Amino acid sequence: MTYWEKRQQQLNKQLEKDEAKLKKRLSSFYDAEFRKLEKQIAAYYTQFGEDNVIQYRTLMERLSAEDQRLFMEQMDAFVKKYPEYAHLMPVRDSIYRLNRLEGLQHSILMQQYEIGATNIEQITDHLNRQALQAANAAAEALGFGKNFYAINADIIRKFVDVPWADGKNFSTRIWGNTEKLANYLNTDIAQAFARGDSYDRIVSNLKKRFDKVARNDAYRLVYTEGTYVMAEATMTPFESEFEQYRVSTVGDGKVCDICREVAKETFQIKDRTPGVNFPPLHAWCRCSFTIEVSDWDAWMEGYELKHGNEQAEKIKNHFETDNVVDVFHLNFPEKGGKLEDNELLLKARTELDQYYQVTGLHSDGKNFYMRDSKKRIVRKFTPEQLAKIIRESKSYNGQEVKIYSCDAGAEGMKAAQELANALRVPVKAPIALIGLTENGRFSVIKSLNEYGYIVEQYEGDKGWKIFIPMEK
Repeated sequence: MTYWEKRQQQLNKQLEKDEAKLKKRLSSFYDAEFRKLEKQIAAYYTQFGEDNVIQYRTLMERLSAEDQRLFMEQMDAFVKKYPEYAHLMPVRDSIYRLNRLEGLQHSILMQQYEIGATNIEQITDHLNRQALQAANAAAEALGFGKNFYAINADIIRKFVDVPWADGKNFSTRIWGNTEKLANYLNTDIAQAFARGDSYDRIVSNLKKRFDKVARNDAYRLVYTEGTYVMAEATMTPFESEFEQYRVSTVGDGKVCDICREVAKETFQIKDRTPGVNFPPLHAWCRCSFTIEVSDWDAWMEGYELKHGNEQAEKIKNHFETDNVVDVFHLNFPEKGGKLEDNELLLKARTELDQYYQVTGLHSDGKNFYMRDSKKRIVRKFTPEQLAKIIRESKSYNGQEVKIYSCDAGAEGMKAAQELANALRVPVKAPIALIGLTENGRFSVIKSLNEYGYIVEQYEGDKGWKIFIPMEK
């Protein structure tokens, strides 16, 4: 897993935590708003009902002057709080022509406008923070520091509340959802009154509608817009430095067919289209992306020519697939079973020679494996990665290398040979086999298993071979 993939995982975890907090705030707000609606309907039953039923003809009577005044005050309060949405208000003269049912329906619509405005305010703030975190993470990966962008940066405004699917931004979708729910509620209320439903039945049915539509629509929008903002905010800083990407699925075993198929292809960054070949590919999508570079040497050369600095190697390491992975967890005692306790290895380490020695290795013939006793895991390294680790060691000064590693017979010599090629120095390695058992100990065994290979002869010249670097 690359540095960038790990950084994306961190961003997604933070996004999910922030989403959970936002959903909790919105849920509390929705509960409070429904209680207001419940009280309003209760007041209608108290004022106009008989035996817990309101006669429909009663609701057809003209709205009282007092109720007209209260409704206009409700409109004025909304406009004062949200002047940018003043255009949503009905024409004032029309209020004087409303009957009681229409007055209740208009009041419900006003309440939904209040919910919509709050949704936009809360979600915009949430997405702005996510965009800032994502853009700064991308900038950091490019060597620009952790706080390269500010909250009011132009890059943030490029993809928060902008149209990206069906020509609609999320504000437009919220207002659409708001009016949809208001229409549902008003239709439900009118039909319930016409049927002569009781107060309890009306409130129960409205709550089901309120919960199902209001919450689901809001949560789906928060989740999907979060994926869009995260993907665009991290990709935008890369546009000038890279050309290709691949969609990366979540890897939780729940990948849909759409994402699975798109993830098989490599795309040009300039040709990315959210919903088509770039996340989110559908509602509730949480895919991300990886940067693809076919020739890192050529990329580094071009980057140095373009920028004239020494960041290329560092940036490459952030994005290049390193295949350093945890291959399995160990189950060995906290004390004992350490590499130093193995008799064969202790004997081998007494050899007086000129080598830079690497112990604790295991090889399957293609890659090397090293046990991390502190984290209780085994890590995998390619020969090139191991060569890089050796070169960066403070105690390595270019001398020949001796590795204590198992090799899978003649086939296994390839790993040692590749290491010698990468280091450009001779590598001495055992051609007899040694391996790692399930409990995390190095020991001599005669059978092969999924954890490694081990065998008979480890000491003596016939158990070792020196691999000379080969010209490419």
